[in-house]
Amino acid sequence: MKKKPLDRNRLILTVLALTSLALLLATVIGLIYFNGRVNAFSAGGDEQINQYKYVYAFIANDTDDTLSASLYKDMVEYGKEHDCFVERIGSGLAANYSKSDLFNIAIYSKVDGIILQGDGTAETDALIDRADKAGIPVVTVLTDNKNSARKSFIGMNDFSVGTDYGTQIINAARDSGKQMGDTVSVLVIMNAKDSNQNTILSAIQDKVASANPVGPKIKLTTETITSSTAFSIQENVKDLLDGYASLPDVIVCLSDINTRSVYQCIVESNRVGSTRVLGYYDSDTVIKAIERGSVYATFTVATEQMGKFCVDALNEYKTLGNVSAYFSTDYELVTNDTLAAKQQNGGKGKDEED
Repeated sequence: MKKKPLDRNRLILTVLALTSLALLLATVIGLIYFNGRVNAFSAGGDEQINQYKYVYAFIANDTDDTLSASLYKDMVEYGKEHDCFVERIGSGLAANYSKSDLFNIAIYSKVDGIILQGDGTAETDALIDRADKAGIPVVTVLTDNKNSARKSFIGMNDFSVGTDYGTQIINAARDSGKQMGDTVSVLVIMNAKDSNQNTILSAIQDKVASANPVGPKIKLTTETITSSTAFSIQENVKDLLDGYASLPDVIVCLSDINTRSVYQCIVESNRVGSTRVLGYYDSDTVIKAIERGSVYATFTVATEQMGKFCVDALNEYKTLGNVSAYFSTDYELVTNDTLAAKQQNGGKGKDEED
């Protein structure tokens, strides 16, 4: 007796059902984990979570990002001093959860507010709007989702940052030893899901255009990294740079992970010194690279100030029902000279401060 061929539509429906079940299970597991974390703090020693007035969830774009980790640490410390507890959803879990899953966990857990590392996408706008309709205010940090129902954005002035990047590109071009009429190639590496970087790029282009008649000719090109996980970003950066027979004279990185990935590729290919790297964020890896001359300069992010503004914005909204739509935070250029001056003045590095 011949077996009946498996119905194609039935197979598709079965696969879809299993996929939906898996996603639901992932969300439930994440929800259980988050509630478990909250309960653990409720039952634990000196830090009773029920002593805090508010519980906020922090959702980052990448759990491996050192900038997000530093920002979270500063938010936790400041929050405890101001009657709220900040929990980072998605960290410490075996699986990688989507941003939608993380929002579901936060909404089902009925947190008092969400601090979100934005990305400017319509998909994230919809998630923010869903949380807002559930009565949970959202503030964005680092990158904005200005077309959403977010209550406030905390971040740097991107045009000012881009102008300062442009100044450092000009300085690097003049330090390259090339003369008037020579071309200095500059590659700007961007991330697809970061709308703020378009403003930074525009400011870089304006600044560089004003300097071209005064020194070596600067030729700007851009490449966009579309991956979302730390590992895939590193692989994409490696593939990108491996495609160059000769690396650009200057590489500009507009994110922490891109900076570390580019630095690693240059070290592995023995091209330290031939290419100047302009980075983003002062992680320990980047600071050491500046001291060794492998990275030309980087821009710090005032995570302590940023974390303070995030917590204050949610507390203010919860108390008063409204809050300023934008908080501008500081940043600072870090070079070998500024590091040397800091050491002379008795300044401590990040490791020493911790």
